[in-house]
Amino acid sequence: MNNEPSSKPIQKAVKIILGYAPLGTSGFALVSSIINSDFGNALITVPSTALSTIWAASSQGFLDRLTEIYSEEGKKGADRFKRIQDSFTEAIKWQLAATDDNYLKCQGNECVQYKTEGLNNIFRPQLKDVFVSLELSGNFLRNSDGQNLPLSPGFSWENQLTKQMLSKEGLSIWHILKKASKNTLYRSLIIQAWGGYGKTTLLRHVTYIYTHKLYQKKAYNAPKLLPVLLYLRTWQEVIAITKELDLPTLIEKHHLPNLPQGKDLKLPPNWAKNHLDKGDMLIMFDGFDEVKEDWQKSVSEWIGNCLKNYPKTFFILTSRPAAYGQYQSENRPNTNLFVKPFTLEQQERFLQRWYLSKERHLTDKPDEPIVKAEADRKASSLVAQIKPKEGETTSLSDFAKNPLLLNMIVNLHSSYPDGKLPQGRADLYRSIVRLQLGERPLSRQIDMLLEPNESQQILQQLALFMVQKNLTKIDPEYLQEKLKEYIQLIDESISSQDFLKKIEEVSELLVKVDDQYEFAHKSFQEYLAAAEIKRTQQEDLLLQYWQDQWWKAIIILYVAQLRNPSAFIRRLIQFKHPQAVSLAYECLKETSRQIDFEIETEVRYARYQKLEELLKNQQFKDADYETYRLMIETVGKEERQYFDPEDFDTFPGEELRTIDQLWVKYSKGKFGFSVQKKIYVDKLGGTRNYNEKIWYEFCDRVGWRKGGDYVSYSDLTFELIDTTPVGHLPFLRESTSLFRGDLGSLFSRAKTCHL
Repeated sequence: MNNEPSSKPIQKAVKIILGYAPLGTSGFALVSSIINSDFGNALITVPSTALSTIWAASSQGFLDRLTEIYSEEGKKGADRFKRIQDSFTEAIKWQLAATDDNYLKCQGNECVQYKTEGLNNIFRPQLKDVFVSLELSGNFLRNSDGQNLPLSPGFSWENQLTKQMLSKEGLSIWHILKKASKNTLYRSLIIQAWGGYGKTTLLRHVTYIYTHKLYQKKAYNAPKLLPVLLYLRTWQEVIAITKELDLPTLIEKHHLPNLPQGKDLKLPPNWAKNHLDKGDMLIMFDGFDEVKEDWQKSVSEWIGNCLKNYPKTFFILTSRPAAYGQYQSENRPNTNLFVKPFTLEQQERFLQRWYLSKERHLTDKPDEPIVKAEADRKASSLVAQIKPKEGETTSLSDFAKNPLLLNMIVNLHSSYPDGKLPQGRADLYRSIVRLQLGERPLSRQIDMLLEPNESQQILQQLALFMVQKNLTKIDPEYLQEKLKEYIQLIDESISSQDFLKKIEEVSELLVKVDDQYEFAHKSFQEYLAAAEIKRTQQEDLLLQYWQDQWWKAIIILYVAQLRNPSAFIRRLIQFKHPQAVSLAYECLKETSRQIDFEIETEVRYARYQKLEELLKNQQFKDADYETYRLMIETVGKEERQYFDPEDFDTFPGEELRTIDQLWVKYSKGKFGFSVQKKIYVDKLGGTRNYNEKIWYEFCDRVGWRKGGDYVSYSDLTFELIDTTPVGHLPFLRESTSLFRGDLGSLFSRAKTCHL
């Protein structure tokens, strides 16, 4: 029988004492006496220990660390006690090392500046000076798969997050994090938006606030968390090919050494795992859409395992909507969110902050009133060009809703403060590339090795090559090889090394990230690839890949550069596939050129052909989804996204009328937006503004509520029978309209369009 004293009572005694003892000699002596079973000395030490200063607020972390160390079985006899004493000393060392604070400094140093993609050469503002909070939207009664979330008894759809989303202030990431501190359903988020909508900047902002310990300020009021920002484009290969890689290992062995001063940071054993288990870490996976197609399955499964293994931890995943459709793990984030477009108010706020930051940067007296006055003048000048007239939309006003494009616009405007800005997307990229390769080097009296158009041609060739190889990054050796190949066709006397140095330092269209090169933003790569296809007349290449998401933006930017894209759009329609028709419609919207009326008619007919067939065959459930798909496409969003009231305010009248007429025709006047409008507006007096009483009455009349409760989608009547309520369809299941009353905006628009 083993007569050795059990370690468990000792562990408990040490933990209790350390909870009240300071790290002084008396405290150490007391603990050491107990560990060595010298209870006489322990009793003598108690008075002096009791008179010492009470343990600081950091003791909880110390105790947790100590428990971890003492949880292992020690050796027998003196060796066992010696190891415990050594471990005790180690625990003190790590407690005093302030590991978490040192980590915050490393992570924070990476998120200080506001990254203006491809436009950093002259002025780079700090993130804190120009960041404008992004508004989010979501359906908080469904998960990311669109299925209902488990709700507590008596739960009302009018929960705090929904109310916040409807408020003037809007819903921010900080509202979600605060809610998640009490409800674990909100601890795993997928934030979706298409390119340039600020997903990465949002995560950098969150990281900045946490690393600078500003999270408790009134503007944020968020739980205390340790942020870890992981760019998936950087770590996708490590995740995909490293066997048995877990999240703590990725953080400690790969992420930390990659941060500024991160290699010098010393960690106690199981540092990351302990934080993950306790649930006080915020893990941010940025850019699932930038993961290579071959690795999407393994990366999504790895992320899914992280969600499963650490259920207390806070997770945020970002992606473009189409790419998130390729997420293949059964363990998905619970809450599905979308970044809303910048409102005019947000645009003005960003421009004012950007110009104020720049004007202060240019003077040694940044607080003089004249500095702010000049910033306001320049910002107002740009707002005047962006702001659309009432009831109208322009290409420039649409671009300004996208933070990346707004960033480009303000940089371009600052170079030509009195000039008129480009009105088309392709024209905007063309102007920026010309500025970066030609006018900016000239203004700085820097001699480039080639003419601007020659440099652009080389970058175009490189961009198209990388697109064809499905690359967003390229190794330096491989890059030099391709540049040499392209340069020799123009001037054999110029070395690829010298050319790359100029491009990297002066134009910044091609930049080095870690040990590889990439275009400053994926959109620049897409524009340049499209320009190269136009230059070399490789249109058939686009038609070969029209079904590939990787090529979608390139096709649209190619069409935007054509003088008359009618022939290309017709070739898309001839595929007679819904996806090809949708692409043709997006091309039609993007181009500023004159399109043959016959082509416009063909596109419109092809778009609604599927909806008409479904309605004609009384397949009302499928027709309801097709209606949602057509409408979300019309407002410039992608499937799985939600409508906002503003989307309906400017919804094209002709498109709305076409959809309504098809529903009315094939339901014999029982279904359609015009039918619903008559009930909501004409009979109940509803307006664009939400009114709970009117909304409930409307839902009762059209059969969306019964007995005071909403009817589930599966229980709706998708048949044209006598008992089907008038106005029962369309329902627009994928939108959040039912739970938010947004259809008031739609019915108001229906009235304006005389439906």
